[in-house]
Amino acid sequence: MRPREGDFIETTEGLIFDVKGLIHPPRRVVAYVRYVPDACGNREREGIRYRKVYSLKKRRKILRERWPIYIYNDRVFNREMQGVPLGKVKVHYLPIEKLRKLVDRRDLNNMERKALELCDLLRSATDLPWRYLGVSGSLLVGLQTNSSDIDIIVYGIEAGRIGHEALKALVGEAKDFKAYSQSDLHKLYRNRSMEDSMKFEDFARHEARKVLQGKFRGVDYFVRCVKDWDEVEERYGENVYYPMGRVLLQATIEDDKENILTPCRYRIKDVRVLRDRIKTPPVEIVSFRGRFCEQTRRNEDIMAEGTLERIVGKRGDIFRLVVGEHPSDYLMTLR
Repeated sequence: MRPREGDFIETTEGLIFDVKGLIHPPRRVVAYVRYVPDACGNREREGIRYRKVYSLKKRRKILRERWPIYIYNDRVFNREMQGVPLGKVKVHYLPIEKLRKLVDRRDLNNMERKALELCDLLRSATDLPWRYLGVSGSLLVGLQTNSSDIDIIVYGIEAGRIGHEALKALVGEAKDFKAYSQSDLHKLYRNRSMEDSMKFEDFARHEARKVLQGKFRGVDYFVRCVKDWDEVEERYGENVYYPMGRVLLQATIEDDKENILTPCRYRIKDVRVLRDRIKTPPVEIVSFRGRFCEQTRRNEDIMAEGTLERIVGKRGDIFRLVVGEHPSDYLMTLR
């Protein structure tokens, strides 16, 4: 079993988790609960109703109260995490397989058809083979509604770059693909509960220039670019991660080559810590949340708040800033 970002896991109790990242313990999959069986839920599959759980806080709460086996303390990442023991895995859902099934089927519903059409247009614009694309999100597990997003995965760093460039052109044409309107951005701002971390004006300024998200024929889409297996340079345990507390800093983006990937990474320079004193400044900002993709670009001056983390191991002894673990985390360019 080789789980990675964009995959989903269904447990023996019927809980459905979305897999996070590319590095996992030997006997557990790092994944966060997304759908739970609920007689009052608004999604249904094979006669069973489900409820979608949104915020990280609510996900943790529901597991703590009802399924605490899925919360554990990780000895490598040194923090409490959510994860599925391999013995509790019932189904491993793969985005590539889902897209393959959509290609072969003829009885697609409206959302499935649009997802296939989006992938086909992206494939035509890039000349990428089908094997570089996948369908994730609610469609992957058959729990989509009429208001669901279309979640697409592009596998491979170079394939992701090609796909990103193609989306720039497609969004620029404003035919099938369109950037979010102000009304769309207000809705996104509320749905992400960004009030604690960023003013709407700053939020809109960043989101408006992104192309990995937007509207496809009236439906929200989000494209995640994920490293292929031969591009993953680290195995679980080769580095150990130590959270060191909250940090607020200013810096300049030195390298943005992985800003379209999930997880995303930004190399930084000229770091100035604005709150708290630290001996060694971080060399990069990372996030495991797709909302921080395309957030900033090379040579831009930024401000960020998140968790300072020390990394010891294969990479030496360095520090990084992790954003996205706390509701008040942010990363934004300075005007």
